[in-house]
Amino acid sequence: MPSFNYIAINEAGRRVRGTVYADNELDLEDRLRQLGLDILEAKMAKVKKQSKRGTVRMKDLIVLCLHMEQLERAGVPLMDSLMDSREACESAKLRNIMNAVYELVKNGSLLSAALATFPKVFSDVFVGLVSAGEKTGNLADAFHHLGHHLKWSADIRSKIKKATRYPIVLLIVISIVITVMMLFVVPKLVDFIVAQGFSLPIHTRALIAVSWAFQNYWYLILGLPIGSIILHTIMYRVSEKWAYKTDSLLIRVWLIGPVVRKIDLARFTHFFSVMFNSGIDVLESLSGARNVVHNRVLRESVELVRVNVSEGNSLTSSLRLSNQFPNLVVRMFKVGEDSGNMKEALENVNFFYGREVNDSVESMVGAIQPILTVVMGGIIFWVIAAVFGPLYESFSKMKL
Repeated sequence: MPSFNYIAINEAGRRVRGTVYADNELDLEDRLRQLGLDILEAKMAKVKKQSKRGTVRMKDLIVLCLHMEQLERAGVPLMDSLMDSREACESAKLRNIMNAVYELVKNGSLLSAALATFPKVFSDVFVGLVSAGEKTGNLADAFHHLGHHLKWSADIRSKIKKATRYPIVLLIVISIVITVMMLFVVPKLVDFIVAQGFSLPIHTRALIAVSWAFQNYWYLILGLPIGSIILHTIMYRVSEKWAYKTDSLLIRVWLIGPVVRKIDLARFTHFFSVMFNSGIDVLESLSGARNVVHNRVLRESVELVRVNVSEGNSLTSSLRLSNQFPNLVVRMFKVGEDSGNMKEALENVNFFYGREVNDSVESMVGAIQPILTVVMGGIIFWVIAAVFGPLYESFSKMKL
């Protein structure tokens, strides 16, 4: 549907300008008349090239879900809901995409199928929940759960950034300080000490050796870590075996592993709750929730849970056999199954993991900060001791 830039007169006789989507000029005139405007001039707006590539901010998707939910609950027809939501989009990119979605639905496509044509913007999770809403005839609840899920995902991302930002910045600072010291500061101090003919202790000789290595092989010392990271990233993306071993190692790393595990299991339980409460059966909910788990080892465990359930086992016993979920969480699922009130049980599980993720992230950040500070202080102490130690020793042997 094209958009028109218009000039019109309102009921007070004042000129107003704006942009409205309409099928043609007659449709535009009818739409403006409903708003109490008499059209004076109209011109079709330039059509922006629509793109299926790139990303849209999480905030834009949350607002879109909120608008669609409210309009659906108000009983507004789907085509009008799409048109109003499209016009409310602040993002020009999302507005163009929603225009294409509108045209596809207008031509007979299901909303979920139309959204699926933009996989870079609407994930399988997003499309799956909309499809479930279409099957149950309750798109309002589907968009409500989607909006809730996106808000929760944004909160998890914020926690992950909080957990990694300070350590990364501090590591970069430590690397820069060490490099500057070894390349420029230490060599001058060492030359002075050697020129004085002082007896050099082992920690001073070690500092001299490290400084020499930095001066002669700095490109290897700095390049190898960067190259290793790049190579690992490539291998992680192209080799499933390499990625699986990396994920397996990651969840066993001290301090970091428990946080990664809790965040991924929180993703699983939260999205399982969203799908199950949207009217999707347990097996489909497990399949959809498995896709939001990033760690391959944990994803494999979720798949085993799904297989066990498909073979007739209870969800509780399958979760217990996976050996990935705390006993408290398994007990909550069991209470939900036994009582038939799985919704309340899932709310309790989500509350548990929400609290656990918060506590784990805070604990990890609280532990990493002093560790890196001690490392930084140790390196500075080493340099000071290696440089000034021989000086103090020589002064103590001087006769007054």
